[in-house]
Amino acid sequence: MARAGAWDPESGWTREHWLVFASTSAGFMLWGLITSLGYLIYPEYHSPAYIAIVAAMPLAGDLVMGRLSDALIGRKRAFLVTMSLYAAGSLLVALDALYASMNEALFLAGYAVATFAVEGEVPVSLAYLAEVSPTPLRDRALILATNFDNVGAAVAAAISVFAYGAGSYAAEALSIAIAAAASLAAIAVVRSMVPESLRWLRARGLAPRREEAEPRAAASVKPTVGFLGRYSFLAALGVSQYITYGLMAFVVADYFFSGESLNVVVLVANAAASATGIIAPQIVERLGSVRFALLSYVGGLLTMGPIIAWALYAPAIAAFYPLLALNMAFSELAWATRIVFEPALFPTERRAFMVALVRAAPIAAYSASSYLTSAMSEAAYLAYNAALWALGASAAAAWRLIGYDVSRVPLEVASAPRGGPSSL
Repeated sequence: MARAGAWDPESGWTREHWLVFASTSAGFMLWGLITSLGYLIYPEYHSPAYIAIVAAMPLAGDLVMGRLSDALIGRKRAFLVTMSLYAAGSLLVALDALYASMNEALFLAGYAVATFAVEGEVPVSLAYLAEVSPTPLRDRALILATNFDNVGAAVAAAISVFAYGAGSYAAEALSIAIAAAASLAAIAVVRSMVPESLRWLRARGLAPRREEAEPRAAASVKPTVGFLGRYSFLAALGVSQYITYGLMAFVVADYFFSGESLNVVVLVANAAASATGIIAPQIVERLGSVRFALLSYVGGLLTMGPIIAWALYAPAIAAFYPLLALNMAFSELAWATRIVFEPALFPTERRAFMVALVRAAPIAAYSASSYLTSAMSEAAYLAYNAALWALGASAAAAWRLIGYDVSRVPLEVASAPRGGPSSL
């Protein structure tokens, strides 16, 4: 075990880094494919309770896999577990589409297994990629890899647009399930070759700890916020971004649009987010994580004004698409803010589980929001989204006053207790 993790992540970008990057990127693409499936197939069942169940399913995977990865199986073996589970879930969905005429219970069973896996992989992937990336490239690697979630969701929506002509949600479900399954062979090969996280091995006592002092570049960075404050900050950012993204990219389509326009809304939202994810690393590297957070959430709040005006005065579908695209661009910047901060603010031995706990807050709130907003008017629904953006903007402003930068700062420094370096 220790020999498998003997590769030093700070040795520069190497073949092992590319393998980890490819593995996590493919996992995020599958996350986008599989999570989109539940919303794109919603009209087959058309029940707010269905939306709430679909939104709540990832919570168990998030917490269980995060804890297992930290305490027992590590990062690499967690990937092998989740890969097996979302293969099984995709198979159930395909069998349902082929032989059970889209039976709701069978579809939800397959979807539950798959989303347990893909959502459970998220905190593990963030911890893993942060731990193995060289410090100067950590933000870039995290943002670009997680952007494949948007790519996967856009691919799922594009498949649905083309499959919609078949007049069958079974055809959409089967097409997306096949696309997910087709990715598994390549992922399996890559994941068999990735190394274990050396930082995790050190935290578990399975590899010698590095004794050298922290780089001088990090000497001026001292954590100014305790772990409870960090959690509160990240939970507020998460509730704001996670719910507004989900409600605008997926749920707004299910509640207020129908037919092909439903799929187009999902496609536009995720295509805009995907494009923004490509340029987000350059922005955060130029501004630093603190100012980048403020830009992302205040910008997202400001984009809600034109969308609310659209709903009140000129609700033409063609005018909605560019407004949605702008809002989703800032949503992607807000997501990038989250994934830059989340793995950096917690120590290695608790990193994946703490990221999972941070994500638990927005996942639980999103499930409730999906159900409660089903009775809202379109204008009230959008005003609710604006209020959530204001929550994130307030948290970013507070961190600007009392927080600290984590960009290009070693994990051992950024995750240290308030006021001093960590021994991890």
